[in-house]
Amino acid sequence: MKKWIKIAVLALVAVIGSILIGGTLWVWFAGLFVVKFIARLLFTLALAVVLYVLFYALIIGGILWILIS
Repeated sequence: MKKWIKIAVLALVAVIGSILIGGTLWVWFAGLFVVKFIARLLFTLALAVVLYVLFYALIIGGILWILIS
């Protein structure tokens, strides 16, 4: 998606949220950017944990393969 479309969607969500639920527009903008940052951070951490587990499974599997054969 183009950057201006992403910004327009965020602005629309902020305007609709401030109208329906209340609060200022700037609080909604800040909240959206914080949630976006936290979601990316959690995704990165989850990916790191998965890669860590797979790497150690590969090491243990390799050692067992050498010991069995």
